[in-house]
Amino acid sequence: MTCEARRWTIRLLLLAALLAGWACGSDSGDGTPATTPAGPTAPLPALADMLADKALGSAAAPITMIEYSSLTCPHCATFHAATLPSIASAYIETGRVRFIYRDYPLDNTAVSAAMVARCSGDRYFAVLDLLYRSQATWAQAGNLAVALAQAVASSGMTTAEVTTCLGSTELRNGILAMRTSGQTEFGVRATPTFVINGQRLEGALPFADFDALLKALLP
Repeated sequence: MTCEARRWTIRLLLLAALLAGWACGSDSGDGTPATTPAGPTAPLPALADMLADKALGSAAAPITMIEYSSLTCPHCATFHAATLPSIASAYIETGRVRFIYRDYPLDNTAVSAAMVARCSGDRYFAVLDLLYRSQATWAQAGNLAVALAQAVASSGMTTAEVTTCLGSTELRNGILAMRTSGQTEFGVRATPTFVINGQRLEGALPFADFDALLKALLP
């Protein structure tokens, strides 16, 4: 494919994403933090480690794909369940794409869920997967803290870890700062939004569209 053909492929995919509307609208309200239940506490990873970029794939990959996502966004859940596994097998695991996940919470419920994922340490992507797959249950729960603890229990996270995590003001503020950074640096306003080698793409497009775009960007 020539360079000009690649440019037109990318432009058409970006336009298709804008027209399709496969994204959740932004809600900048911070809301009230989830009520932290009384109970035993547990040590958490270092704050810097919790707020560091969470990445899959080789740092030497020719393509860097950043996702800004909200754990309460149904379109984000669809991307993680239906599309990311195919991108992982075709591009991430083959060393051609480095995938970086960043939080862009649309509401306070999503902030709390993001906190729990970032408190999970080495279990991060497993916990993220659990939260997306059970989104319809915990996101509508009356007691969010209890529902989140139940959602991630199979990963080995304890109720004490979740309780301590939700009480971390520093972690909460760091996640909100991540959202602000996405707005100012890349103009993120909805989720999921992807920044692929510097190009912004909005919406949970099907794998075929990502496949065409990524192929166009490969050397």
